Amino acid sequence: MSMLIAILSLVVGLVVLIVGADLLVRGAAQLARVMGLSPFAIGVTVVAFGTSAPELFASIGAALQNVPDLAVGNVVGSNIANILLILGVGAIMVPISVHRRVRKIELPIMLAITVGASMLMIDHKITRIEGGILVGGLVAYVLFIIKAHRIDIEHEGDEVATHPKSLRTDILMILIGIAGLGLGAKGLVYGATELASWANVSAGIVGTTIVAFGTSLPELAATVRAAISKESDMAVGNVVGSNIFNLLSVLGITSLIRPLTMPATIEIHIWTMLAVSISLVVLVAFRPALGRAIGIVFVMVYVGYIIASFMRPDIVSMPSP
Repeated sequence: MSMLIAILSLVVGLVVLIVGADLLVRGAAQLARVMGLSPFAIGVTVVAFGTSAPELFASIGAALQNVPDLAVGNVVGSNIANILLILGVGAIMVPISVHRRVRKIELPIMLAITVGASMLMIDHKITRIEGGILVGGLVAYVLFIIKAHRIDIEHEGDEVATHPKSLRTDILMILIGIAGLGLGAKGLVYGATELASWANVSAGIVGTTIVAFGTSLPELAATVRAAISKESDMAVGNVVGSNIFNLLSVLGITSLIRPLTMPATIEIHIWTMLAVSISLVVLVAFRPALGRAIGIVFVMVYVGYIIASFMRPDIVSMPSP
């Protein structure tokens, strides 16, 4: 019975988290338009940050409930899922061409940030000072993008423009979205930790697999939609932007609220994230189009990673005491 409650809490928490993020993004995007911000400014600030809201609130909730390895595992697992699963599924549906600008600028930036964040986690902790460095990097990244005016962002705010809402409604959507994020994160963390205890694996392994997959669902939906619309730049940009914001904003803000510690065995997931990120950058440098064959390989590798995580917890995670 307790397992059923844990699974129900996990699923309901994920649903509430995703719905809350959607309401927050839609309300904030429309409010920003009312305030006179350009679509570009809205996309690079409100919406880009909003797409990382599920990971952010899930990680903050995990840290506040003293499950730091779930907080870190959520971010690392989400970044792995974004590349292998989300880009893989998109490439299987429609071959994805990677724009030269993305190959030369955005992907190398993502890789540099991934390497930098991984180096901060090498001692199995992220202090408030290191969190401040990550948040500072986030500010620098946003300022760079705004100055360069070189980013393609798909955002939910586009739909808002055709359905004007009153200021009161926008604010109400934002408040409901924030409340939903908080409640969803609490339910998700409770369900994840209980499920980890029942399955005798660490909370970190649940974070890098189940929770990471759930919080990546918005990105998956956006990428599938972009693939169907044959907007390949958008599909890649969605993954790149999400990975950058996950590392800089989610890890940074969470560790500012509460310094993070993690078991030594989280290293295998960090190395996996690094390997996957490097592989993507190298792959598109020589082959600027991700075809169906590559997509199938990506998804198969991700499935293998998930299976290994659960079948060999002695290697990839630390069993719960």
